[in-house]
Amino acid sequence: MVGFVVSKAVGGAVTARKPAPTKPAAIPELSTDKLVVNDLVRALKIAVGERDVTLAHISLSWDGATWPFRHPLDYVGSEGGGGVGGGPGNTVGTALALKGSGRLVIGVCGDGDFMMTSNALWTAAKYEIPLLVVVLNNRSYYNDEEHQERMARWRERPIENKGIGIRIEDPAPNIAAIARALSVEGFGPITEPDQLGPALEKAIETVDTGKPAVVDVITQPR
Repeated sequence: MVGFVVSKAVGGAVTARKPAPTKPAAIPELSTDKLVVNDLVRALKIAVGERDVTLAHISLSWDGATWPFRHPLDYVGSEGGGGVGGGPGNTVGTALALKGSGRLVIGVCGDGDFMMTSNALWTAAKYEIPLLVVVLNNRSYYNDEEHQERMARWRERPIENKGIGIRIEDPAPNIAAIARALSVEGFGPITEPDQLGPALEKAIETVDTGKPAVVDVITQPR
């Protein structure tokens, strides 16, 4: 657009400037051991292919380089305020608004985020709202765990206590079972890289039938 205006102003020929072709970046291989957040982002990108996707929620550690946004509806934004628990509700609301649009609505939530407001999925089941929730499950409200470690070091206190009241384990909730209890198809827990792609594909097939689905992916913190 700038080239168009300048050419017209100086009296030169008005020619439309074509954007330079861009070669899509290759998606890196998944980890061969324990899954990390970027594995989920990459596997999800492969699973959705070139279809139109709306991300209703993403994690703090989202790999933006693997998933560029090209349309206003590619990502609807965060819940604001840095709160925990907005993911499921944001995803259900976004999917309801876009129902029938042809866009696949996906919410990527932490396990703490999911546990706080998983009941929102009952609404999706009740009213047959197609959506996919992928849970990045590091079995912790992890953001605060890092803060607690920093404070423990500063105050010269035992860092072993950083997970008290923050870790979500012993017992670890069965997130896929929670989804199924709400009449939502649940997959997982996914612990191995070779399980991730097939689980996401099956979940997307469920969503394409007009129903909600949840995939629980066990990932390493950060």
